[in-house]
Amino acid sequence: MISKVTIESVEKRGITELKSVFCLTPFKVVEVREDKKNPLLELMLMSSSPGVLDNDELSFDYLIAENCQVEMTTQSFQRLFTMENSAVQKTNVVVKENAFLSYLPQPTVPHKDSNFKSVNTIHLEKNAAVVWGEIFTCGRKLKDEIFQFTQFQSLTKIIQEEKLVYFENLFLNPTKRNPLNIGQYEGFTHQLSLVYIDDACDIPDLKKQLDSFLEDKQCTFGISETATNGLSIKILDFKAEKLLTLMKQLTQIIKNGRL
Repeated sequence: MISKVTIESVEKRGITELKSVFCLTPFKVVEVREDKKNPLLELMLMSSSPGVLDNDELSFDYLIAENCQVEMTTQSFQRLFTMENSAVQKTNVVVKENAFLSYLPQPTVPHKDSNFKSVNTIHLEKNAAVVWGEIFTCGRKLKDEIFQFTQFQSLTKIIQEEKLVYFENLFLNPTKRNPLNIGQYEGFTHQLSLVYIDDACDIPDLKKQLDSFLEDKQCTFGISETATNGLSIKILDFKAEKLLTLMKQLTQIIKNGRL
């Protein structure tokens, strides 16, 4: 199945609104903002499909217009079903000048023998900011499907004013290298990746806040400053729900610092 979603926002009198949206089956985009006076436009990507199937080609294009504030979430876990071939997902994001995007999807669950590649390309214009999250799981853990997929790759590039400032390539092929081994996940089964790029932020101070917050959460984590003004956060654990909660809490701390 070939499917596509296109979203464009617009700012009117200090409030971000949805200017246009285009969706092909099985996707739908809905506004979930309760307070219409809230400057932040909250959107949820919904799907009538149970997950990603063999030979699927998914394309997402998000244009966050100048001075807009947008938060994107997804409806449910992204399940990658058993495949004979593979599936691919491409996401292209443009965040215009003085705009902000937070992207907080539900966890990804690769089923046995799935083969999936995701490419995320984020373009930031002057004074634009982004929070980009991803939660990867080992598979259907309760069914003893622990790293039994064929291959998984998630590639994320952030380009700030035409310069590549962040590049991450999560690539796992369990048939060639056991992700549970030393030097890999070392027994952990779930990973949260969260990157924040914002030239206007006091990154050292924010890092101290996030370090202090996570030290009380009984998790294995690391926070690194990026080459540009930003942070890369990694957390390893065993439960997707816990990582999802932490991703939302960390993002809220980041957003509070932007007020």
